[in-house]
Amino acid sequence: MASLSKSKHLFGFTSPRTLEKIIPELRLLDEKFNGKKWNTQTQIEFFDTLFLSDFYEGDKRPTNPALAARDRITRAPKALGFIQLTPEINLTKAGKQLISEKRLDEIFTKQLLKFQLPSPYHTQSNTIEFNVKPYLELLRLIKELGSISKLEIALFFLQLTNFNKFDFVKNKILSFRERRKEKSISWRTFVSGEFVAEIKEIFHHEIVNNQFYTRESKHFTFEKFIKTKESNMRDYADAFFRYIRATELVTIDSKTMRIKISPSRKDDVDFILENIDRHPMHFDSVKSFQNYLFDPDSLKLFSDNKDRLIDKIKSLSAGQVAIESKTIDELKDDLVALETEQKNKFVSDNIIKLKENKLDDLNDIYLMFNKIIDKEVPDAPLFLEWNVWRAFAALNHTKEIAGNFIFDLDGMPLNTAPGNKPDIEINYGDFSCIIEVTMSRGETQFNMEGSSVARHYGDLVNKLQHNKAYCFFIAPKMSEATKAFFFNLNKMHTKRYGGKTKIIPMDLYSFIEFFRVGIVQQFSQVSILENWLEQQWLYNQEAEDEDIWFRRIQDGIQNWI
Repeated sequence: MASLSKSKHLFGFTSPRTLEKIIPELRLLDEKFNGKKWNTQTQIEFFDTLFLSDFYEGDKRPTNPALAARDRITRAPKALGFIQLTPEINLTKAGKQLISEKRLDEIFTKQLLKFQLPSPYHTQSNTIEFNVKPYLELLRLIKELGSISKLEIALFFLQLTNFNKFDFVKNKILSFRERRKEKSISWRTFVSGEFVAEIKEIFHHEIVNNQFYTRESKHFTFEKFIKTKESNMRDYADAFFRYIRATELVTIDSKTMRIKISPSRKDDVDFILENIDRHPMHFDSVKSFQNYLFDPDSLKLFSDNKDRLIDKIKSLSAGQVAIESKTIDELKDDLVALETEQKNKFVSDNIIKLKENKLDDLNDIYLMFNKIIDKEVPDAPLFLEWNVWRAFAALNHTKEIAGNFIFDLDGMPLNTAPGNKPDIEINYGDFSCIIEVTMSRGETQFNMEGSSVARHYGDLVNKLQHNKAYCFFIAPKMSEATKAFFFNLNKMHTKRYGGKTKIIPMDLYSFIEFFRVGIVQQFSQVSILENWLEQQWLYNQEAEDEDIWFRRIQDGIQNWI
């Protein structure tokens, strides 16, 4: 159990960053450690097993693996009812449905809506009264405001510790939007001032008593205190933003980068807001709370009613017949199949549209790259994958192009590609490419991406049974370690990777120029791209060092066609 006494605002689950990452880790925990005690030794063994798995991201083992294991399992997985750790490790009914990967949006919605403060897992604060179901109120706020930004979540939504403060928080956001229109100072200065004002209000007691110590810092200064609290609030807002998107009840407005109610889920949201009690439930014991939390069927959604399901299925496909005799579970599967068709059509229609090279679409791609560089998107790694995919689709002449990231019902990117797949796969007919992108920098870039990129390239070569394959590796800035690694790997014959790899690193600015040249010069022959990629690899074979090779790649982009 954890006390809320040290919390002055709502908190999000910052580990894992996206809910879907829970799935393979819980599956591994269930397969290898089910029925065992959750103690330090088990935690170390679990993390060591996880570290060796194909889906673990990173090459560096933490100095405290037991702590790393607890960080992954005792936060979101436990709080959302997917795992029971006492008296022994057991997946709950909700956890079993989760790892089946069947109707993920439904199980995420149910478990997030059950999360409440206080609860037997999070006992009441002795300084402020928590009385809220955070994800329910966030959904309500999005509905009533029309949309909400990640910044507004950080500044204001986190203050919604009691559902009775809903109008107070809503009015704060509306007032902020008016002040934003009237500001006469830079955006950065304006936002900084807003954070200072809100932090002074939230942490008034600590500030007037000069209690500036934080867990993250022992420097007792007001400035450091403000900076740390702002960073924490932004991290929590990021977590709420990502987790509420996992429900697919909301989507992102591609122009404003705000989250809004998905048009296709309006009825679902209305049902939730009208039927789920805003008051946190009271439980006489931890056991009674767990009985409620662990059972997905203890909370009903719009789609749990057979008649509503049938109506929704028929609205999506008039050709559906004889479905009245089906069970609710069968009908839900039918609905998922129809929604998957809808997603696939969004994607295929988007590819066709992008290949037309309309000015609005091209400008939107350039604008999105600028937003990513200026940190104006809510999830930069995801939107970089999506926008690079759009750029390659717009370059045209692909036989097949597949972004392995996940789309939502409105055709917007929902989650990055899983760790066991490349970000983007392209078949040009005569040769194939994979595209790997990252927002990471420095040593982290090499630790997170180095081995996985090489592994994905090797998987492609093994699948093709020939080496007419290339890999673009794109990052805002290429780390020295990454350049050196790919420079040397390309020169070595490695059986696992199908021989010598052909990985071409490119910083984001260079890729944007690569894309611009391709559009302006009206790229039309895939052999030109193949020859250019092959030439960059041949330069690699003869270059004296990685810096010379990398500069050669950059210098050649202006004339790749």
